Amino acid sequence: MGRTTTSFTSTSAGCSMVKLCDSAPDLLATMPPHQALRAWMGRFIDYATAKLGMADALRALVESGVNPYAQSHEMMPAALTSLLDASVKAGTIRPDITATDMFAALTGIALASGKSEQREQAERLLDLTMDGLRTAVR
Repeated sequence: MGRTTTSFTSTSAGCSMVKLCDSAPDLLATMPPHQALRAWMGRFIDYATAKLGMADALRALVESGVNPYAQSHEMMPAALTSLLDASVKAGTIRPDITATDMFAALTGIALASGKSEQREQAERLLDLTMDGLRTAVR
């Protein structure tokens, strides 16, 4: 599987999250499901990296009583589920992985390799994750 990377940043983190989630159907319409999933994963790292850079601002927002993730609570799993379901239906990934599992894996990659100078490592970890998602050849 070739590496599919797409930079996906925005000046507004909230807008970026909406764009990220809204990009899932567009990716599925323009490429095979497993490639769409991998491209979306790269976009997630872009989004999460931007969020990590805003950690202090987000912490202050949360302390004020605002939940900056309220909208993403439903959008993110829906986007991931659509990508995973399409890939399972195409027979390219295992059926036992949930959107919650993928979100945890992607968040871990973002936390471990979220700095711009670590992007190559993040891409390798995303490829490793895709390798682990593939269906077994018997």
